[in-house]
Amino acid sequence: MTDPSDINQGGLADHPPVLRGEELTESVLRSLKLAAKDAHLLAYQTGTGVVTRRNGKVQVVPPDPAMYEDLIPPPFQASD
Repeated sequence: MTDPSDINQGGLADHPPVLRGEELTESVLRSLKLAAKDAHLLAYQTGTGVVTRRNGKVQVVPPDPAMYEDLIPPPFQASD
């Protein structure tokens, strides 16, 4: 069996730090907001709706442009 002191510890630097408490909460909320924005953008691109849950009921709503407008890159501008 390998002695724990022989294990290469250099690989530990490749992993992100473990988030705890408020940092973890903020990270999860950012991820959820990005997932919602992606869902609205995908619904816009495919012409479908976004499945949401409001007041305990599942609903399909049209995509909200305010949710995905920052994900769409600006149109290409040719330089003169």
